[in-house]
Amino acid sequence: MNGTGAGPAVVAEGLGKDYREGFLMKTVSALGEVSFSLAPGMVHGLLGPNGAGKSTTLHLLLGFIRPTRGRATLFGRPPSDSGSRRRLGFLPEVFAFDGFTTGRRLLRRFDVLAEHPVEGREARVEAAIEAVNLIDAAPRAIKTYSKGMMQRIGLAQALLGDPDLVILDEPMSGMDPATRYSVREILKARKDRGKTTVLSSHILSDVEALADRVLILDRGRVVADGSPGSLAPSRQGCAIVFRDDRPERFDAFLAEHDLARGPADRDSGDPRIENVNDTVKQRVLAHLTAERAEIVSVTPCEPGLESLFLALTRNRLPEIGSPPAGDPE
Repeated sequence: MNGTGAGPAVVAEGLGKDYREGFLMKTVSALGEVSFSLAPGMVHGLLGPNGAGKSTTLHLLLGFIRPTRGRATLFGRPPSDSGSRRRLGFLPEVFAFDGFTTGRRLLRRFDVLAEHPVEGREARVEAAIEAVNLIDAAPRAIKTYSKGMMQRIGLAQALLGDPDLVILDEPMSGMDPATRYSVREILKARKDRGKTTVLSSHILSDVEALADRVLILDRGRVVADGSPGSLAPSRQGCAIVFRDDRPERFDAFLAEHDLARGPADRDSGDPRIENVNDTVKQRVLAHLTAERAEIVSVTPCEPGLESLFLALTRNRLPEIGSPPAGDPE
């Protein structure tokens, strides 16, 4: 069975999850009422800072926890349905395997647990091993594996049987650039075969290179949803960061030139003007200088997803050294 059916691969309708914590059993919302529909045959990125609700969303989709409200379906069936589970592969962010078994024996064990037919088992195991480039390490005990090799054997078990839907939580963690490239090629090849992938990762360059669509969560809500190109088109020109006691006094001048102050600079917190093309750059610099504003920097604009992610979540990211947020991820 392939993943190119007429309906969506994943649907969330008003999906939410609350927990109770503390002596007074205070209700804490880990996920608001999230709704989305993921088309089959695509790579879908799921992004958000720690505590945004990413892992809660994935666990609800996988049926590991029950929603407080709303519902989720995989290929039109509840996550707990055996029919949807047979079409699913999953790599959690944190996992541990028996260190004394070999990589090959581990994959055979997972193939049995997945209730795949006995016929073709060795071919499926070898295909998964080859896909993640662990041919030489497959006969070795897993306790001898490096972090990157552990991540690859974990990915191999998620890919066993070439499932229609694979959900990957931080799959590139600990991988060197060459291995990350090979994994990206694996996921692209899956898409070419009509398979669906949900990719949750903090490595935004990987998501930007792979994803057809991106969902960004913040504090349990969807704050952006669309293709990387539509959400974060490549920016032209330069960014000007300046320092002034009353930066709002420049807003009228900027509006005349079809510009505006963007999110504050991430390093200094000073006002930032983006997408300043060569035609108006000198005029803007001259005006700021004439008004005695201090020019902090003039740099090429940052393209893509990272800038959008920081713009949407910057004001709610914890300061370095602050205690972790209480909300589950």
